[in-house]
Amino acid sequence: MRGRRAVLVLACGAVMLAGCGGDDEEPAATAAPPAADVCANDDGALTDAGFVFVTSPTSGTRVSPGFTVTGCSVSFESNVPWELLDRDGAVLAQGAATGGGVDGPAPFTFTVTYSVPDRQIGVLVVKEDDPSDGEGRPPKDNRIPVVLTP
Repeated sequence: MRGRRAVLVLACGAVMLAGCGGDDEEPAATAAPPAADVCANDDGALTDAGFVFVTSPTSGTRVSPGFTVTGCSVSFESNVPWELLDRDGAVLAQGAATGGGVDGPAPFTFTVTYSVPDRQIGVLVVKEDDPSDGEGRPPKDNRIPVVLTP
């Protein structure tokens, strides 16, 4: 019974792959879809909201010293604090960027310089500033695992 099931799975895969090739024509070139503007607020979802969206790097990205971080935010006094942690949780770099605030969503960008002796998985933490020390809603933060290269 197990052998028949394996043959059936392989046969189904072959049929699906058969539709993927075919003629010798070159596929038509397609343009990459435009990047979504995470700061767009046409639908009102970002109105009266505090948030920090990180658009780059994404989870699993291999980064090197001097990599750039981009995103969009609305935070207290437009402040977007960040830190880069090594595999053991030690802070390799930290700082703050300026994004959106009372005037609405706005993009942010910053550069991260660090030094590690060997390739390792680290965590980029980009967050919303919380001067109330947790009295309001919990502050938003993004924890993005990245591969740090020396």
